[in-house]
Amino acid sequence: MNRPLPEPVRVMPTPLRMDYTFVAGAGRSSFLRGLAHRRLLARACPSCRRVYLPAPEFCARCLVELGATTELDGRGTVSTFCVVSFPFPGQQIEPPYVVAHIRPHGADTRLMHLIREIEIADVRIGMEVEPVWAGGEPAASWTSIRHYRPVPQRVSPDSGGDRAGDGDA
Repeated sequence: MNRPLPEPVRVMPTPLRMDYTFVAGAGRSSFLRGLAHRRLLARACPSCRRVYLPAPEFCARCLVELGATTELDGRGTVSTFCVVSFPFPGQQIEPPYVVAHIRPHGADTRLMHLIREIEIADVRIGMEVEPVWAGGEPAASWTSIRHYRPVPQRVSPDSGGDRAGDGDA
């Protein structure tokens, strides 16, 4: 009684239509405006000192209005990642590729973005990465950051191949 499975449903027409308008709010608007100038703007909670990137208007823990913006250099550490190996509807990037959660240095939150300019097998948790800005005129959008890439490791000539600064007191 092994019947073949029916063809999966790929499209489901509906008579309903829903248009969405996303409002970034005051906090995230400053972050988005910063992207238009190739700047990553974070905000800290004056109560618990948690640093948000991108920042909402109020601290999620304390419900206190966040302080003024501060610029971060954009470098961060990969906290986890996923290799996307299979195509799916609406996909704009040819698999395989890596999507990672990145904790920017100086922030207590994580960003999700692509990791490129490295072999997929070489991506690892704890790897330091930096943003690669899109060419042309940047926009107030995540698309202003094309992707993240590994930070080049500096090698000191007298270190025997160790990274510069390793072992320094």
